Amino acid sequence: MYSVRIPCLAMLAALALAWSAAVSAQSASQTKQANNPFQSLVQAANAARNSGNTAQAVRDYTQAVALRPGWAEGWWNLGAIQYETNHYPEAVTALRKLVALAPSSAAGWSILGLSEFETKDYADALVSLKKAHDLGGISDPDIAHVSTYHLAMLLIHSGDFTHATALLHSGFGTSPPSQVKVLLGLALLRVPLLPTEVDPSQDALIQSSGDAAASPDPGSALAALVRQYPKTPWLHYAYGVALASAGHLPEALAQIKLETTLSPASPLPWIEISHLALQLGHKQQAHAAAQKVAHLTPASPVRSLRMIALYAVHGASEAPAGTAGWQAAMQDYSRGRYPQAIAALKVWLEQNPSDGTSWAVLGLAEYALKDYDNARIHLQRGINLGVKGSAQSVALARDRLALLLIRNHQFDAASSLLKPMANQPTLADPIQLVLGLALLRMPLLPSELTPAQRSLAQSAGAVLQMLFTSRYEQAFAQLKKLIAAHPATPWLHYAYGNALDSLSQYDKARAQMRAEIKLSPHSPLPWIAIAAICVRQHLPAEAVAAAQTAVRLAPGSAEAHYQLGRAWIESNKAQQAITELQKANTLRPNNLEIHFALARAYASAGLSKQAAAERAAFMQLKSMAAASSQQSGAAQSILQSNSQTPQN
Repeated sequence: MYSVRIPCLAMLAALALAWSAAVSAQSASQTKQANNPFQSLVQAANAARNSGNTAQAVRDYTQAVALRPGWAEGWWNLGAIQYETNHYPEAVTALRKLVALAPSSAAGWSILGLSEFETKDYADALVSLKKAHDLGGISDPDIAHVSTYHLAMLLIHSGDFTHATALLHSGFGTSPPSQVKVLLGLALLRVPLLPTEVDPSQDALIQSSGDAAASPDPGSALAALVRQYPKTPWLHYAYGVALASAGHLPEALAQIKLETTLSPASPLPWIEISHLALQLGHKQQAHAAAQKVAHLTPASPVRSLRMIALYAVHGASEAPAGTAGWQAAMQDYSRGRYPQAIAALKVWLEQNPSDGTSWAVLGLAEYALKDYDNARIHLQRGINLGVKGSAQSVALARDRLALLLIRNHQFDAASSLLKPMANQPTLADPIQLVLGLALLRMPLLPSELTPAQRSLAQSAGAVLQMLFTSRYEQAFAQLKKLIAAHPATPWLHYAYGNALDSLSQYDKARAQMRAEIKLSPHSPLPWIAIAAICVRQHLPAEAVAAAQTAVRLAPGSAEAHYQLGRAWIESNKAQQAITELQKANTLRPNNLEIHFALARAYASAGLSKQAAAERAAFMQLKSMAAASSQQSGAAQSILQSNSQTPQN
């Protein structure tokens, strides 16, 4: 296993590059303005840390952050030292303070996740390390590898084998070390265990499977493995996938069929059978396999008890708790006994941290008790992991999460969450009010609305539904009526302008954004929209002016800096564009559009090496996004492609 013991000073120096300029400036400003006791503690803590006196440094940093709780750098130093000295619970406490103050710090999320891992809080560690990975920007390769390795471990532990494999391949290349090959082997065999939980008697099989998974041409190695271990689950599946990639479709189909006898409860072999049968022209067989997928998917477990029983060292890993506890929790929830349901679900989730449905029900119970902050976190986790059940049940979870996102001023995220439900007749009406709150950017729950606000939000939500389902003529007519009836209501002009922009009616869209500015003079959003429209219209001077206003109103907005960078590109001012786009990239790492724009700016400035690096980053992010989208929609696309009556 990769060592996570990185010298504290080296780690601090390496990860300092990942801090945003805004956080650094804030910390410096706070230090300068602090009173003398605070300055003295900071100086003493820094001196103790640099001299290796970690105990004294911890005491001094602790006192300093008590005096100034908003000092992000202090929480970082405190958490890093506690992590390095194996005081993991204390490190978790400090680093959670840090990420609350600096949510864009990939370094903070990374070390928080590693600390949570050491305390065996695997569910929160997975969330934190995912956040660090999504943010990117950790410059030290050793630290990035440690983070990637542990994230892959936790993805495997939670049953997300495909994501773990892709992460390991992208993070460690074609010649990974032996520890990484162990993880690749566990993922190939779909064993939901940590390496320390695996029975040593299985080492040879797992290492050989990892060698095959790491090979550029795994076919021959897997052929030998299926001969040596013919009854081992998932080897035939892996071999079949390798054969299919090499174009040997009939042989691949035979191997995948063997896998269905070894893994009868999983839909994955049937998904592959449907794909292969379609390619071979066997439409009836493909349709039958797709129906099998639909039958198995709702009951398919993420963490397989059978695989745990096959591979776990005795006593090292307990199977998830019996379903009786889960059923009792569901009964308590359905009867409105929310505290009892919450208590039972927390016990269940300790053993089943990847059960998205249970996280969602936990969030719904907390919502009912008005514990809104925890409800938002747990509903989001449940939906990210996947909620199973009726369409109405899934809709309820999404509806409640959308309301809590709106309450947290995340209006666009709420709209995106509900958009897939807008064209489903049985679900569309109940979400109108929530969509209206998002369009009007009103951070209120339905119970907090006056009758007039409720009526307006309901009407606005109907408009957003029309826009989501491309009924523009109806939406525009309704928007005009709403604006005429409520001329002083913010965000109606903004919504109208965005809709016009999407139809390339740029002059009309700009006029609506100008009208919105009069109602929302302190918001950067209409200025950002005007800048984007002017870029599309090739009006560089107007684009620069609008984007500069947006940056002045919201200096911490990645979108504002991105649009200003695009405007400078349009103005043939490459260096200014690079400056703004680098700021945008710091604020929002791993964004496709920002990397693409940076590549253009570097190319315009004649910096071919930097342009090539940005193009490579763009292509990597694009391929990862495509793979993730393809994976998530695999079973659904199969059923859709086979929905017609099969032909002989």
